[in-house]
Amino acid sequence: MSEAHNSSVITAESTFQNISSFDADVQARLNILADHGEKGYILRAPGRVNLLGEHVDYSGFGVMPMAVASDVCVKVSYPSSGLVIDNVESRFDTKTYDNLTSSELEVDLANHHWSHYVLCGYKAAFDAMEKKSFAPPALKPLRLTVYGNVPAGSGLSSSSALVVASTLAVCSAYDFEITRTELAVAAIEGERHVGTLSGGMDQSASILSQTGSALYIQFVPSLTASRVTLPAGVTFVICNCLKKKEKAVDASQYYNKRVVECRLAALLLAKRYNLPLEGVKTLRNVVDALVSSPADMLPTMVELADISKQESAKTEASTLADVAALLGCAEGDILSTFFSDRATACADVFADSANFSLWKRAQHVFEESARVMGVAETMPDAPDFGKVMNASHESCRDLFECSCDELNKLVGICMDSGALGSRLTGAGWGGCNVSCVKEGEVDAFIANVKQKYYVEFMGMTEVPDNAICVSNGSCGASRVVI
Repeated sequence: MSEAHNSSVITAESTFQNISSFDADVQARLNILADHGEKGYILRAPGRVNLLGEHVDYSGFGVMPMAVASDVCVKVSYPSSGLVIDNVESRFDTKTYDNLTSSELEVDLANHHWSHYVLCGYKAAFDAMEKKSFAPPALKPLRLTVYGNVPAGSGLSSSSALVVASTLAVCSAYDFEITRTELAVAAIEGERHVGTLSGGMDQSASILSQTGSALYIQFVPSLTASRVTLPAGVTFVICNCLKKKEKAVDASQYYNKRVVECRLAALLLAKRYNLPLEGVKTLRNVVDALVSSPADMLPTMVELADISKQESAKTEASTLADVAALLGCAEGDILSTFFSDRATACADVFADSANFSLWKRAQHVFEESARVMGVAETMPDAPDFGKVMNASHESCRDLFECSCDELNKLVGICMDSGALGSRLTGAGWGGCNVSCVKEGEVDAFIANVKQKYYVEFMGMTEVPDNAICVSNGSCGASRVVI
């Protein structure tokens, strides 16, 4: 059903992509970037769409994304001094840092800025060099110029694509060889400098994807990716609901809060089974502690999902005091005892939240992860895969509560327009949905969605560029040969 992914060295010739392999619009954009400012070379990283497995990566479970054609590109050139981060589009202002020492360059979390993702990539590259004991002979002044067409806040992971492209750009500037898997790990860790507790799906998909397929990405015991053959006779259509939601903005009330809720749920489940609480950070930790063989994993997840469902029916939400009582510790000790590895971001969550919905979150994670495992083992036909996508959206909407009115309306219109399945994709609370559509019905589907959602529901007279795109998988990060 799936095959192992090649973890080739990223600087190998096979990772180079000639500009002629792109369509005319992409070529035009790459040429604009090439001609902007000083001479240099270009690294690109695609956005991604997640077909299945939402909000489960940071709980340690596998996901099923694929790269899209839209990408973020970074040109490397060499100014006389400093680190200069700029953008072809003038609406993004330039940032200049005189200090080139990665460890001394800090992301200003109090003042969000688009360039912070580039700075994350810069720091990620040096962290990767340090891990492999690669010491650059001298620090180089760099200009990193960005140009991309992944819509920000759309759920197609523009931020992670920017981190990946920037990480790869800095590695290339220093002639540092790194495998694709190593690059993914570096970018995952690097993006956390911006304050989001990301799990790793976005960066991995942007780097490891291959044309014409999805990936089954697993994070335990280490990062691995296998190609997944998509259902025959269908195309995936991605539609932007046009409500923006960036992970790093208000994270303590949305993305990061869900990370905290899942860890608290894991701790409560570990306590229920008399497992040692030390080292319990994810719901996957609980599953691994309970199973004796891989064959036990799925039944155990079903059992834990059922327990979570029963507990959810008893209580609407829990306070930290409730959790502390169940764990047998002081409320004030929860942060230092169980969240010391991510204390700053988690402290913000605790400060901004009075209640936590732990059991609904756990139920979603276990059931969603079971859906991914089932499809990765045996890909169903297109109609049945559509049903799995529908179940995923319902769980995201009702249990994980990461949808929004606009996304729910868009999903409904997509289903009424003939989609076999449709679901939100990405972090949620805005952004895009993805629909599984029969190949011969794509044009009619898109026309109907444009009329029903963008014209009638949104009241628009003209549908924005890139509001709808079609994808059956694109290739991962590469260096562009122009």
